[in-house]
Amino acid sequence: MEHKGVEYLSPDDALVARLRRRLLAGEDGLVGLKLLPFVDHPGITFVYRVGFEDGTGETIQEELVPVFVDLGSQSPRRPIGEQVLAADTVRAKPDSETVRELVESRKALEEAAEAYVANVLSTTKAEITADREAEVEQERENLKAYAQAERERIEAFISEYQQQAAAGQDMEVSIRGQRRRLEELEERVEERKAELERRRQVISLTPEVEGYCLTVHSVSLSSEVDLSWPAILPPHRCDNFRQLSQALAQHIQRV
Repeated sequence: MEHKGVEYLSPDDALVARLRRRLLAGEDGLVGLKLLPFVDHPGITFVYRVGFEDGTGETIQEELVPVFVDLGSQSPRRPIGEQVLAADTVRAKPDSETVRELVESRKALEEAAEAYVANVLSTTKAEITADREAEVEQERENLKAYAQAERERIEAFISEYQQQAAAGQDMEVSIRGQRRRLEELEERVEERKAELERRRQVISLTPEVEGYCLTVHSVSLSSEVDLSWPAILPPHRCDNFRQLSQALAQHIQRV
């Protein structure tokens, strides 16, 4: 099907990159609460932004990694974290004691999440490095072939001009020009090799917590249930969990 007037953008286009950064930054610092039927035990879902760049500073990959850590076993699980982000909360009043316990245990749960994310980074970096190594080696081979062909072409001109000079023609300027082209070629090749070596490097960016979601099993509710209250907090930008605890207490007391 022909789409007239439609302009397609590649994934690495600058506009796409700016849009991705804007979207990733949009939920920065949000803290929420969800009550969900598929969560067997209460916990916290930590949302990390992880990324990789090469030695030139170009972003190779960037994504959000949600990790759910349950309060009991402190076992981090990414699949559940992804489910938590995608699911809609049950409209009910959470058990205030469970919420308070989650808030107080946040540090230990976050340490477990950080260890999990570190393993994710290590595995992903190894995969990206292998792909980047293959890509760079192919580009080095292409560069080598190009440089050799260009070198032979310039040297052929020099040889021809030298023969004409031997026959009595004034070819000094032409020969000097071709030799300068040969020097410039070698400089460009070396610069490109250095750039490829920088692109070979894969650097893990420090993971950043983009948000927290206190996650509670929807059956584990207090005896008082108010279905008129949405059990997900309005967005709060909190510097620490003490502010979050106060915000949660205010919401729970009002219902």
